[in-house]
Amino acid sequence: MFGDLVKAGTKAMGGARFGLLNVLPGALVVTVTTVLARAHAYDLDRPVDLGAVLAGTGTATVVVFALAALVGGILLRPFERVLVQQLEGYWDPPSPLARLRGAAMELHRRRRDNAAARLLHADQSLLRYEPGATDLASLVDLERRMDRQTRGMERDERIRSGYPDDRYVATPPRERRVTDLMPTRLGNVLRRAERTAGGRYGLESLLVYPRIYPYLSERLADAMARQLELLAATASLSVCFGLLSAITLPLLGRLDLWSLTPLAAAVLSVLAYRGAVVTAGYTGVVFSTVFDLHRFDLTAALRYKLPENPAEEYALNQQLSDYLRDRDARPLVEDPDLGGRAFSHPEAAPPAAGPPVAPAGDDGGSA
Repeated sequence: MFGDLVKAGTKAMGGARFGLLNVLPGALVVTVTTVLARAHAYDLDRPVDLGAVLAGTGTATVVVFALAALVGGILLRPFERVLVQQLEGYWDPPSPLARLRGAAMELHRRRRDNAAARLLHADQSLLRYEPGATDLASLVDLERRMDRQTRGMERDERIRSGYPDDRYVATPPRERRVTDLMPTRLGNVLRRAERTAGGRYGLESLLVYPRIYPYLSERLADAMARQLELLAATASLSVCFGLLSAITLPLLGRLDLWSLTPLAAAVLSVLAYRGAVVTAGYTGVVFSTVFDLHRFDLTAALRYKLPENPAEEYALNQQLSDYLRDRDARPLVEDPDLGGRAFSHPEAAPPAAGPPVAPAGDDGGSA
């Protein structure tokens, strides 16, 4: 019975995701800080004594500490979205990083533009085998230079593919921001996924996704949810280890092996962040798959005739995005593009919806 209650409580709080995203990061920070304090690691003139951690500690104290970590994880859950968005680069005021937003975006703009310029130069001066006889040494040297050029082009292509593509912005030019860049690498990878997924078909991804979601297959919705869960988990761990690095900075004054603790925490924070960037790339693939397979479900659900070619599809999707984006919520009959478009009602009833699945991205990042 107790086991069933535990399972039911865990499921109500978010299942396995609750323990990974909330309990583990918070408990890790609290546990490491408590252990270091009880072991006298912050007393620079005393040796570290790990045996003092459990000295005089009874079972009741351990249970109370575990419950405190659990409650702390529950209380921190509402801040998960804010945490992920800070790593994405949403540094608008009152974020403490707001003053750094412009400089960070400029660095990413230069990184993207330099990679694009190198690719253009490499395309114009691509090394090739020249006709005619040549000696072996010259051939080996040419192959080495061609190999270096290929590796450089692949690296620059990876850099360029990590930034948003203006071709897939559905917003009209007069309403478009000057730049679509984000101040962090994670934010740029996610922004590219958001823009590319539906933008290739004339749809504004984040605007349309909630309307497509009810028609997703259970397997695809589960894959999307898992990717967002993993993204949030790696982002949470990155911040967790970053906090531990800051908290353990006083240990640098010990000038012993324990002085490496802040460095180790910082390295783990960077590795977790890199994991979040890689996960964001895979999340973009799944997000694009949603629109590849289900974009016509939106048209059919709104009772419009399915387009017969890509040009008609793109034009209709842009009209739908423009209308759904309208914050004034004008009546459909007054819309200049959709107001006179005829409906196409199906003869048979639509198929029943599949099993209910928790919405993907409920607590995750912007994707």
